[in-house]
Amino acid sequence: MGTDLVIVTFNSVSTIKRCLDAIQKHTPFPYRIIIVDNGSTDGTLEYVRSRNEVTLIENGYNKGYSSAVNRGIMSGNSETVVVMNPDVFVTSGWLSPLHELLWSDQKNAVVAPKLINSNNQLVGVGTNWDWTSPYFMCLNEPGLLEETRACLAINGACFLLKRNLLEKLGLLDEHYFHYFEETDYCFNANYSGFRVLFCPASTIYHEYFPNPERDQAIRQYWEQSEAIFNAKWSYPGNGIVSKNL
Repeated sequence: MGTDLVIVTFNSVSTIKRCLDAIQKHTPFPYRIIIVDNGSTDGTLEYVRSRNEVTLIENGYNKGYSSAVNRGIMSGNSETVVVMNPDVFVTSGWLSPLHELLWSDQKNAVVAPKLINSNNQLVGVGTNWDWTSPYFMCLNEPGLLEETRACLAINGACFLLKRNLLEKLGLLDEHYFHYFEETDYCFNANYSGFRVLFCPASTIYHEYFPNPERDQAIRQYWEQSEAIFNAKWSYPGNGIVSKNL
């Protein structure tokens, strides 16, 4: 059973080489890398073109993250789809536990790994039914981070989907230009009776560090997407997801 690895790049030359090298080193079974570039001008395109193992789709301009991911998904044909950022670096044995968990039950729709940065800080472990937190992380309760568990949503830096559920769940909602697209997909999966799972048996590096200057520059995208998300969904609690039709 092969896997499509969909990566969206936008001026990602500083990270894409390490990302691709890690995939090549730590992914022993069949996969296809599909990179969708959103108009990079920093040398990303030139580098990716030099990698013969990559299928490159050039958008020519920034069409938004959801749109780019969807184009990558639809260009593939594998039963499993991995959506991943160009600044994640996989580790030995990363894919097998995610793949096995995803396909262990027909109700499993989304599976995501434990994400840490190079300072060994947690940057993505799924939200534990907590609507109040602006980041999809949970408290480090005893044993919690070492147990597979259902989540309301996961961090979109790396997650697995089933192609055969696209007919029921659809693709990412392209109303989101940047941010909240993976959260929306997870809410839709929960709403539709499927499961979103955190899989601590797989650890992946995601080099995210707070950067006030960068974060302020892209805050508008967060606010726009948050407004779209809040208009579409509500979460009264008790594991219930409601869709505002």
